[in-house]
Amino acid sequence: MTLDRQWQITEPPPPGFRLDLGALGSGIRGPLAARLLWNRGVRNDSDVADYFSSGLNDLLDPHGLPDMAAAVDRISRAIKDGETIGVFGDFDVDGLTGTAIVLRIVRKLGGKAVPYIPNRETDGHGLSVGAIDSFHGAGAMLITTVDTGSTAVDEIAYAKRLGIDTVVTDHHLIETERPDAVALVNPHTGDDGSAQVDYSGAGVAFKLAQALSDAAGYGIPTELLPLAALGTIADIVPLVSENRTLVREGLRLLGQTELPGLRALLDISRSPGASGRPTAELISFYVAPRLNAPGRMGDAGPSLELLITDDGSEAIALAERLDSDNTKRRTLSQEAWDHVADQFDVGSDDPIVAVNCDGFPMGLLGPLAGRLNELTGKPAVAYQVVDGFARASCRSNTVLDLHAALSTHAEEFERFGGHARAAGFSIRQERLADLLEDLRRRAAWGALGAPALPVMHADAEVELEDLTVATWNFVASMEPFGEANREPVLVTYGALPLDVRTVGAGGRHLRVSFDADGRRVDSIGFGLGDRELGSGPVDILYQLRSEVWRGKTRRQLGLRDIRPSRNARR
Repeated sequence: MTLDRQWQITEPPPPGFRLDLGALGSGIRGPLAARLLWNRGVRNDSDVADYFSSGLNDLLDPHGLPDMAAAVDRISRAIKDGETIGVFGDFDVDGLTGTAIVLRIVRKLGGKAVPYIPNRETDGHGLSVGAIDSFHGAGAMLITTVDTGSTAVDEIAYAKRLGIDTVVTDHHLIETERPDAVALVNPHTGDDGSAQVDYSGAGVAFKLAQALSDAAGYGIPTELLPLAALGTIADIVPLVSENRTLVREGLRLLGQTELPGLRALLDISRSPGASGRPTAELISFYVAPRLNAPGRMGDAGPSLELLITDDGSEAIALAERLDSDNTKRRTLSQEAWDHVADQFDVGSDDPIVAVNCDGFPMGLLGPLAGRLNELTGKPAVAYQVVDGFARASCRSNTVLDLHAALSTHAEEFERFGGHARAAGFSIRQERLADLLEDLRRRAAWGALGAPALPVMHADAEVELEDLTVATWNFVASMEPFGEANREPVLVTYGALPLDVRTVGAGGRHLRVSFDADGRRVDSIGFGLGDRELGSGPVDILYQLRSEVWRGKTRRQLGLRDIRPSRNARR
């Protein structure tokens, strides 16, 4: 069953709104270009310049982050004195790329660094006594955390008792007292707890690398920017301010990177014959899943090895390993989906979706919860019970702040953490039912006054015949897309299909060609193969997609939703 969705077009800018777009707006019919920018917070010509022109010169002083000076001093001293530095990261893309950044900058500056990436199944999230013991056995006198550590009060105290200092680099909110670290480099630990830039973990790691490079007399470590871009995109932080610069410059440099692992990963993630500058979409849907795959199956070690190797042959072999793991991950993900299919009803009045997924890798729970959230429009919890504990991943919408809701139960958890829209926890099995009931109550209250159907937002209504090559080019110039800079979504009512066919395994996807005043416009709708469209006009909600394939640019519509025309023009 597919849940019907409400389409909502963003209110247009005020009458008379104009922007000087110069050549950027040439060939675009009507006020569409200005409207797209207005919807992304561009209000004047100065904003236009900022939006399109960010570059390396716009990178902020890394010492604007709390405790950066102390972090640089301690790590620089460790490098100078020949101390072994333990680098502890997380097993997702953000943590892996951030760990690779710190390892590479330390080694570039002549230091010795050893990594530790926890196993998702056996270690779980966060710095652990076991990891500290491993670093102690390796002779480490300093631990630098990446994408974690802000709440590791007991663990950092344990390291200190062993004579090991800790530098924390992280971007998560803090629910506990401050750990006794040499430095806590976290954008959320300023005077008022607000961040000047809402960096990802890899973003904070890059700022540390930038500061270390400056202190050593080098320039910006541009070779590390592609790693920062990957982590920033994958962690879905707002692509505004310096995050936008990190991603824009990182994607530009990714296309010409000399890091063998990134080259091999990019090559194996692209369709045969595809080329051109890497995009955020390529990272989100093709590169990041492959980098995540080993960790979702348990051990993220091969992913980190890919990011830090300087051997081309090893890089190709590791990229092939990640690709194979990703194929296995997709198969298991479908099996997990089939397993939970009878545990929820799309049309249910239950304000949340909670499903049991025993017997599958823990790493599949997050994507499963995300898929449930997208399908139903409700907060979703995917959990499994292991050794008397329920371990869960959660995804939410705007009606329920997961971090705030779970924080009220902080004393009950073995572990928990996350953000408003994505979180995870581990709790004794017997307490799970009460926790889920509390989430139901909060979600129900939050849903009061919310639309009855999930809402799909669009920027504007357009006619297909008004879409020109210049329109596609302008949208491409708005990259990188992500949180707070969403890829434009358009609506056309009463579009005339020339042909309709399903493609892919089991006819899961939909290909439709449309008539645009005598011109043919092609489209692809992933996961829309089950739509019943009839034989007449259709209403479509879509994005403008383009790719370079075998040296030629191919432009088409990326369908987000499609339905028989309701004969209502808005």
